[in-house]
Amino acid sequence: MLVECWLTDSRTDKKGMPILNDPSSSPTPPAIGLLRSVLALPVDALRTGMYVVDLDCGWAATPFLLEGLLLEDPEDICTIALLAQQVTIDPGRSLFAALQELDQATLYDISASPNGKEGPADQRLQHYREKIRHDDGDHVSRSGRLEHGWHTLRRTLSNWIAGLFGRPTARRLPAAQRPDYIPDDIALVMYPLPEATNTAMPQAIAACAKGEAALERIAQDMIAHRDTDMDSLQAASDALAENMIRRPGTMIWAAKMRDKNNGIYHHGLSVAIYLTALGRQLGFQHEQLADLATVGLLLDLGKIELDHALLDKPGKLDDVEILIMQTHVQRGIEMLMATGVTSSLILSAIAEHHERVDGKGYPERIPGMSLSIFGKMAAIADAYAAMVNPRPYAPAFSPYEAMKQLFAGSESRWFAPLVEQFVQAIGIFPVGSLVELSSGEVAIVIQHNPYRRLEPLILILTDSTKTKLPAPRELDMLKHNFSVAPEVLRIASGLPDGAHDIAMQDFYLRQA
Repeated sequence: MLVECWLTDSRTDKKGMPILNDPSSSPTPPAIGLLRSVLALPVDALRTGMYVVDLDCGWAATPFLLEGLLLEDPEDICTIALLAQQVTIDPGRSLFAALQELDQATLYDISASPNGKEGPADQRLQHYREKIRHDDGDHVSRSGRLEHGWHTLRRTLSNWIAGLFGRPTARRLPAAQRPDYIPDDIALVMYPLPEATNTAMPQAIAACAKGEAALERIAQDMIAHRDTDMDSLQAASDALAENMIRRPGTMIWAAKMRDKNNGIYHHGLSVAIYLTALGRQLGFQHEQLADLATVGLLLDLGKIELDHALLDKPGKLDDVEILIMQTHVQRGIEMLMATGVTSSLILSAIAEHHERVDGKGYPERIPGMSLSIFGKMAAIADAYAAMVNPRPYAPAFSPYEAMKQLFAGSESRWFAPLVEQFVQAIGIFPVGSLVELSSGEVAIVIQHNPYRRLEPLILILTDSTKTKLPAPRELDMLKHNFSVAPEVLRIASGLPDGAHDIAMQDFYLRQA
């Protein structure tokens, strides 16, 4: 179920921000019985001020690393709406004003009112609610953030020290946490926290350049009917896999900094990055990640045999043109087999990247149950990469809008559990994406916060009027909001690349 961001408390302040009700000003609840300890709700009933204790998708499938969340930010509701259909709230930990629209008969346990006397019960309810807010409200939320931040810092330092002596250590994923849709012959691991963006960007840019150059060289060799250097492709895929293990978010941003005028080559690099990011999220090891990188780089190679006028046509393709465009899949498979590519895993993934789980894709109309795991993953990564980059026939979507399209098509076009994992892999607002803040300023997300994905480290590029700043400034939203709460800064919306004439290559570590 998709729920828009405006499905929150409709009241706003003078700046247009939703009002988070002050507990001291909340009306006294009606004395009709004891407040229920938990209450199941559809996701479209969520409002700011509610305290969520459980979700039908599980906390592990969300960016919220601590179980239990007071909904202070409308974007948190949007994130939950993308991932879950039903939630459970604790009315006692919620702000009462957030509960006023709920059916009072379900909110209160009328039968639990002692001896039918409403006065004492009402006093106990009010006392319980005030105690919860005092003992387990913002105080616990903030102290929890500090404690989590300390443990995160310790893990980051440990991983950094381990990284000095080789590849980051990964531990095998417990069997109980293994998704049942992953083939048994793929061993899964859990990776440590990634490196910081500011130290990892040079290596990420080099790996992306290596991958795109290898793809372009192979394509040119095929066009000229020369022997292809598959060893260079393997080296590039290994470099992409290794860098994705160490610095996934930075790799996504580094790919955005490449020249998008390269068409097929840039798309191939983008798909390779998103595919390996999804593979890392699932726990695939280096060998599988390198294979995924190869799939991403090569899956559109068949298009080099198509007419450029067809590829660059700005309008909608007619029926004949569509059939010609669809031949790029088989053309690519034949070209790769002629060069000596024999991996059935790689070839099947490329052959299936336009198939659909409802069996209405092309070229073979293969139903979802018969698609390989790599084919299902390739379909998601390919579609997302196409949506967030400008196309001759359509403008680029923002990452958030592209995610909504993926969720809207899950169960029919794409495999829903993998769509959810894809969101976890790159985030609602990926590293390198443009966002508009609640202040009106425009910024780039430069590093995710492992605790609060919606309060990342950002680089602010413009003022509130969208005028570019002479010197962009870095801001840690989590630290900023912790210090100035409740007047917090929020991500108001995602923006497509190039919005407000902002060129990604002009900002942050371009010279690296």
